[in-house]
Amino acid sequence: MKKICVITTCRSDFGYLYWIMKDIEASDKLELQVMYPYTHQCHDEIWNTFTDHNNHAVLGDMNSIYDIGQFFDRCLEAYNILKPDFVLVLGDRFEIHAAATAALLLNMPIAHIHGGEVTTGAFDNELRNAITMMADIHFTSNYDYSMNLCKMGINGLKVFTVGSPGLDYIHRAKLLSKQELQQRVTIDLNQPFIVACLQPTTKEPDRETTHAFNFMAALTSIDEQILMISPNCDPKNNVIRQVAQATAKNYPSKIHIVENLDHLTYLSLLQYAEMMVGNSSSGIIESASFNIPSVTVGSRQDGRIKASNTFSCPCETDAILTAIDRAMEWNATVGKCDNLYGDGQSSKRIVGVLENV
Repeated sequence: MKKICVITTCRSDFGYLYWIMKDIEASDKLELQVMYPYTHQCHDEIWNTFTDHNNHAVLGDMNSIYDIGQFFDRCLEAYNILKPDFVLVLGDRFEIHAAATAALLLNMPIAHIHGGEVTTGAFDNELRNAITMMADIHFTSNYDYSMNLCKMGINGLKVFTVGSPGLDYIHRAKLLSKQELQQRVTIDLNQPFIVACLQPTTKEPDRETTHAFNFMAALTSIDEQILMISPNCDPKNNVIRQVAQATAKNYPSKIHIVENLDHLTYLSLLQYAEMMVGNSSSGIIESASFNIPSVTVGSRQDGRIKASNTFSCPCETDAILTAIDRAMEWNATVGKCDNLYGDGQSSKRIVGVLENV
């Protein structure tokens, strides 16, 4: 059995990796290993879902960039114990870069998902490209991204266009009904609501406070309820949290902040949301599958391929409100688009390649 060690570091990548992990577990050619930090938002779900605990490695805390050193050390230790045949990583986070570097230094082959993408407003761009150069196999979400890898000098025979595994959960899981979902959230699902999430724009740290105030000012100027998901642990995330929490105190019936949502709850909410507003990649990748408009603010996602439901604007209050109006008009007049990131069958494709590589 070929041992595949999957690295997951936060709620966002676990939702993308979930069905890959399930399909590895079901394979008669592969053995699943899982590595994740103790502070992972989905720690309990990982532990309870993937029950071969001898193949788990819990890597200590990961709360900020200052935890990278000990996380890197724990990865080295865990790899030496688990001895995987392949290390599978997704995306562009600094924790994933550390995990990939540790695998590289131990001469362990790396498979990378979501390479070739472009996000010029965040240091994720450089991290993603660095992971690409370390990897041996590449799974991309779009043909154009595969071409980007080839332009970087990657052997095209090692690049597989499989689509985004973030869409697999939408197609393979049974999403919650409105009644089931209402028991998990505080907003009134019978009234219009918007899902919002503002992540740090890591290349513009000096503007983070201004961005946060502008963003919240726009959200308080519209009629809909706001379900706002707290940001990740990127630098300056505390600034966004503080501004959002202070604003929510003044609008307690309008703005509902949640620290974390499991992937099933999150996707189920998108079924009923009026739109998405923020700068998360989910507003570009998942939103199109629900045919809901998405307003992408600031430069964090600049460079990503976007469907017709996505409206980009500066992180300025008036610009955000104008983009929201355009998104509402799209919803009323068009209301449907193709998802450029695949068909929800990525996990099976990825596992098929890993079985035969």
